Parts: sequence; structure tokens; C-alpha cells
Amino acid sequence: MNKLEYYIKYWCPPLWIVRAKLRLFSFSHFLFERYPLSDKANVIANQPVFIIGAGRSGTTLLRSMLVASGQIAIPPETQIIHKLPARFQVHRGLGWEGLVKSLIPEFESHKHFYLWKSNLASAYTNAMKLPKNERSLAKLIDVVYKTYAAEQFPEATFWGDQSPIHTFFLPNILSIFPNAKFVHLIRDGRDVVASLIKMNGDASLYESIYRWRESIIRVKKSRKKIRDMNYLEIKYEELVSDPETALRKVSDFIGIAYSNTMLDYWKLESTVENKVYEHHHNLQKPVFTSSIGAWKTRLSEEQQKIVNNELSGLLSELGYK
Repeated sequence: MNKLEYYIKYWCPPLWIVRAKLRLFSFSHFLFERYPLSDKANVIANQPVFIIGAGRSGTTLLRSMLVASGQIAIPPETQIIHKLPARFQVHRGLGWEGLVKSLIPEFESHKHFYLWKSNLASAYTNAMKLPKNERSLAKLIDVVYKTYAAEQFPEATFWGDQSPIHTFFLPNILSIFPNAKFVHLIRDGRDVVASLIKMNGDASLYESIYRWRESIIRVKKSRKKIRDMNYLEIKYEELVSDPETALRKVSDFIGIAYSNTMLDYWKLESTVENKVYEHHHNLQKPVFTSSIGAWKTRLSEEQQKIVNNELSGLLSELGYK
């Protein structure tokens, strides 16, 4: 896969381009009620929390830690939300009932959905009952996640999402939830590349480099649209070296109380990814620091030269020597 293919794979087209394309093929949006993407009626009490960052940066670890408290519901990643604005536009001509019946199955049909261990039947019913002034894509998603929360984390007052792919599509996320909170987990790019290569093979070297670098760049570009009070940056190295301090910082940012059970994530049923995916097997044991700097032994000398050459500027900027 060459650089152009990487770009196309992770390209996030502006929504105005998506809308213009759709309008070339359908005029139904002129004939039906136009429900908004975002929550114009302000009926969502607590805005969602998105854990973002390049894959293999520890986002799944952070999810497991946070949900261990029972105060926030974050399902295993389904990589769906960033796709929904365009699909919402496509199905707008079906009316609200059609939107509900078209978009909720996007979650149910995803290959990772079974890890939610959730039945969304009530989500259909509750979404259908929404008053017209409360209908939006944001509220529809809110209904889905609150259905999951009610089943898996009944004491939770917040819901969130953890899908690294969303890092590449933040404009789409912000079009739905402009006031959402974002926890950006950053890890040494060399360790990220080494971990991705271990998972996907040596042929993935350049794509792995691109993914880490582009994830940092995309977040930097989107920061202009995210209020400072809604953005928190945490280093993976900080999370595993001093987890209590890092988790207290994240908890304060979200609005939940720190709990010691967060450090017991590896004992709990809410941590599920390690049971089905080999690359998440480390979730079955307490937090450790031995993966910091693992690139020095995992990458060959030639790979180290390439990675350091490609990423040196960003690594220095982020404080990685």
C-alpha cells in the first residue's frame, strides 16, 4: 500500500462535499422534515466523552479502567459514529421512522457489537417516541448508548466511546456532538509503530508510521473547534507509570469520582477485549511499564532508522527524545 492509498483510506471528506454528492442523486431532502445532526434542542443532559488516539496507544486500556468504576458506560469499540452523518443524510427521505430503522442496525451489524452484550430493542421504541423537536442524529445515538448503559452500567451518569478510527474523522464527530469531551491518549510513535507491526507484520511499517503521524496531525487541526475545557491530553507513559494520578486527572475532567476499582480492571467482566483478541491479551493482567521503549528491541535497526527519520519532528514536539 503506497502513501496515496493510505491517504484515501483515512481521508475524512468535509461534510459539505458529502452532502453535495448525495444531493446529486436524491432530491428527497426537499420533501421531508430536515432533522439536525446535532442536539439543537439541548435535550442531552450529559455530553459524551470520546477517547481518541492512534491505535495501540492504550485507548482500550483506558476504557477498561474508566468503566471499572461503573460511573461511565463506554462499550467496546464499534467504529460506527463517524460514518453516521453521511448515512443520516442518505436516509433522510425515509422520515424519522426510516432513520431509526436504518441507523440503529448499523450498530447491531458491526462485527464487534456482540461484545456489547446488549439488546437494542428498547432503543428502537424509545427513539420512535421522541417528540419532533427532540429528534436529531445526536439524540438517536444518545438513545442507543443509554440503552447499552442501562443494561451494562446502570449506575453510570455518562456515556462515552472508544474507537481509534474516530481520531481521523473528528469533523464528523464534532458535527454531531460539538460540545463533546475528548480524552486524547498519546503514546511514543515508535512504540505504536512497533506494536502495529507486531500485530500486522513488517509489511505494515509505512502504514503504521502514517497512522500515528496523521492521528496527531488530525487532532491538532480539530483542536480549533474544541473548547479547551473539553479537551484533555494524557500520555500513555503517564497512564501506566502513575495510573492513579492519570486516572484522577481524567476522572476530574469527565466529572466522575476516581475509584480504586479502576486499577482492578483486569479482574472484572467489563474488560472483554482480552477474551477474544490476542493483541489485547495484556488486559488480563495489572498495568505495567515494560512496554515503554519496547521499540528498541522490537524494531530492526533499519526499521528504527526509517521510523526516527519519518517521525523525528513530531516526536520532539511531543517530548519524546
